[in-house]
Amino acid sequence: MNLILDFGNTCQKMAIVAEDGIRFQITQPRILQEDIIFADKMYPIGHAILSSVVNDTEEIEHFLQNKYRFIKLSPTTRIQVKNKYKTKSTLGSDRLACAVAAHNLFPDRNVLILQAGSCLTSDFISAKGEYLGGSISPGMDMRFQALHCFSARLPLTAYKNINFITGRTTEEAVLSGVINGITAECNYIIKQYKIKYPSPRLKVILTGGNVKEFEKTINHQIVTFPNLVIIGLDLILRYNVEK
Repeated sequence: MNLILDFGNTCQKMAIVAEDGIRFQITQPRILQEDIIFADKMYPIGHAILSSVVNDTEEIEHFLQNKYRFIKLSPTTRIQVKNKYKTKSTLGSDRLACAVAAHNLFPDRNVLILQAGSCLTSDFISAKGEYLGGSISPGMDMRFQALHCFSARLPLTAYKNINFITGRTTEEAVLSGVINGITAECNYIIKQYKIKYPSPRLKVILTGGNVKEFEKTINHQIVTFPNLVIIGLDLILRYNVEK
């Protein structure tokens, strides 16, 4: 079985993946060595991969290197798609893992991936298996935090399900701006990609921690894969083990 570690800006995920799918998964602010030891007692782990956008992972990496056949996803890691990003050293490993997973799920389609998490990212991979890049903007919680931190009087607001455009209180105005703004951004990005890549028909995937908040607000046909990064990391690990 494979140990998959995905360390993001807001939270960290650990999953145990077998050939038939995910057997165990936890998400918390920080994954500790003790969490890995606990999982190792329950499952026969043979290989491990780490994708991290944070820097303080040396202790975990050292533990993994001594215990498993271990890969830390980096720009030099062998992957199943052609990475045509111009600044590969600055590309988030979670975005690359999503591209690998998307191409594996829909190998003959142009795929647009929208990842709604700490950041709102879009990533495009062609039907030829070429990862071309995408866009990055602030995610939902980052927008709420920015409005509060960089203004004198705006309140720190949390997500609520809304169905209005006109906020009649300051809290409602913030909710309208953030939630409707992300929805409009997603719809615009999808529309532009559909114009640029009309054939083969574009497949749109929504993933990330805020999938549930936005899956019903997008005015285009989409599929949701909350664990797309985990799927991609497992595919990359298996590919490198086989090689």
